Amino acid sequence: MIDKKTIIGLVLIFCVFGVWMYITQPSEEERAKMKQKQDSAIAAQIKAEKEAEKAEQMSEQANENVSEELIAMAKGDDSLALAAQKQLSDQFGIFSEAAMNENKSLRVESDLLEVDFSSLGANIEQVTLKEYKTYHQDSVKFFTKGGNSYGLNLSVGARVLRTKDINFEVFVNDKPYKSDQKLKVGGKDSLVVSMRLYTNQDTTSKDRGCLEYRYTIRGNDYRVGFEIVFNNLNNVITDRNTLEFVWDSKLRMKEKDRSVEVKNSSIYYLLKDEVEYLKENGADDQKEENGIPIKWISFKQQFFSTAIISEEAENFTYAKMQTQTERGEKDNYLRTMSANINLPFDGDKKHYEYGMDFFFGPNKYSVISDYNMDMEQIIPLGWGFFLLHWINRFVILPVFNFLQQFGWNMGIIILILTILVKLVLFPLAYKSYSSSAKMRIIAPEVQKINEKYPKQEQAMQKQQAIMNLYKRAGINPMSGCLPMLFQFPILVAMFRFFPASIELRQQCFLWADDLSSYDSILNLPFNIPFYGSHVSLFCLLMTIAQLFYTRMTMKQQQQSNTMPGMKFMMYFMPIMMLFILNSQSAALNYYYLISLCITFIQMFIIQRTINEQKVLKRLEANSKKPLKKSKWQQRIEALEKQNQALIAERQKQQNKRK
Repeated sequence: MIDKKTIIGLVLIFCVFGVWMYITQPSEEERAKMKQKQDSAIAAQIKAEKEAEKAEQMSEQANENVSEELIAMAKGDDSLALAAQKQLSDQFGIFSEAAMNENKSLRVESDLLEVDFSSLGANIEQVTLKEYKTYHQDSVKFFTKGGNSYGLNLSVGARVLRTKDINFEVFVNDKPYKSDQKLKVGGKDSLVVSMRLYTNQDTTSKDRGCLEYRYTIRGNDYRVGFEIVFNNLNNVITDRNTLEFVWDSKLRMKEKDRSVEVKNSSIYYLLKDEVEYLKENGADDQKEENGIPIKWISFKQQFFSTAIISEEAENFTYAKMQTQTERGEKDNYLRTMSANINLPFDGDKKHYEYGMDFFFGPNKYSVISDYNMDMEQIIPLGWGFFLLHWINRFVILPVFNFLQQFGWNMGIIILILTILVKLVLFPLAYKSYSSSAKMRIIAPEVQKINEKYPKQEQAMQKQQAIMNLYKRAGINPMSGCLPMLFQFPILVAMFRFFPASIELRQQCFLWADDLSSYDSILNLPFNIPFYGSHVSLFCLLMTIAQLFYTRMTMKQQQQSNTMPGMKFMMYFMPIMMLFILNSQSAALNYYYLISLCITFIQMFIIQRTINEQKVLKRLEANSKKPLKKSKWQQRIEALEKQNQALIAERQKQQNKRK
């Protein structure tokens, strides 16, 4: 049990903290003014954003309406039709006839995806993952209609043409698409959707210019093939070396905790051989890369990602990427991602193709790693320099995946995983606990040595005597430290593994409805700073277990009586962990709880295996034997003799001066 002094100390700290908070808190008038000022600033910001968004929508709507009116007028046969055709020609140039195409939508269903296309801009406007649901049990959609747009900005004569503003003609497997077609593909089969933008030339001409977006949907693949094909446009498009590809997307909320999802959403990209990323934690950021080829760019969320991947030897030559967090919660949008990409292009060729892939799928290591593009690095498994990434990748993940094959509940899998980890580390733990227990037994002998050498100048002699005592008792003081040093990377690796594991997403265990997020047994009507507005039972139980573990450890360390500051810190750390881990995943807190419980059992067993009388008898027997001195000890003794001789010489000189 925790002693009274510790309890009183903790209570006094919280009391002092509470009094300080009460004294320093602003008055009612000051709080009202601060709130009013804050609300005004937020309202002004939201108003400005809404006005800007509204203006943009109105502008787009106006352009769309004008285009629709122009298209309707251009299809006539009167003078107004001629005027409308001229306007379309001024706006779209050699592609003005294509602008009068009908806007069509189509859906292609595979084993894993439902992909919705729009002929306007030849865009993928919505992707649904068939095997996953949101926390609220809706279908997982990467974006809804209007939330995703991309296309080329082409220099055509004196104008810049945006392909996302023009309706393409739709073909399925090289045949014109019929609106009543049901498109489905499965297994190893594939289906090709072609979106073609023809020039205003004779339809019978073999040299008719065409821009084609070619999509390949595979039956059992999260990737969608994407090719940009240019036919006979070398005299139309004035770009010669690169093309500007613009991609804008709004990420939607999919998980339980919006704040955690925002913090884990950002843009990742492969710059040559290194994976780089923009700021996370909800911070807006912008980066520009030029001169070093980029293999892929990913709009990453906590458990899902969409990416564009270059399949060509010449990768993206330039990219300007930007992230912006949505201030409001309109339509459950989290962040807006954008990327302006330069694609290599040979404008002198009559026929030119550039191959890419879109990826719409989960951040699942076994899935992404199969693509051999280093894209699995977007999963936060830890830092490589501290072995965390390697521990998770080569130890924890294989064991976790193996256990998952049996179809057990995730809570049971975590329990077995914890037991296996503890069994592997048991030899180290045994050395640590046994060393601590033996040191507790010989503590009276250590105290005698401290009393024998009380002076500071006798520190070397005292240290040598204590080390000889440890040697006679068969105790290695480092054996208590090294095991903890080896266990620490695994402890931290788990801190990274569980929150990043999509396998735990929406998995229930006991009172937790989602092991990938926090478990809540009580929702508070207010928010506690650094703690949150809920009570996590797994975290609370883990904290209590940690306090008991600290108490047991302190009983074995007699040094705690002479180091009250360190003793206080040992008890204060579990309280700090309560605040740190309350909003972490339930799986992580559950693992720490089980790990501590197993540690209690290990300590109990080890303590029962150590015979105090046997240790003392061994100490008595060894004390009668001559102690073999190592070279290091011999050097220490020589230094001690030199030190004593110097001290004696100084005393003689001082006596002569007197």
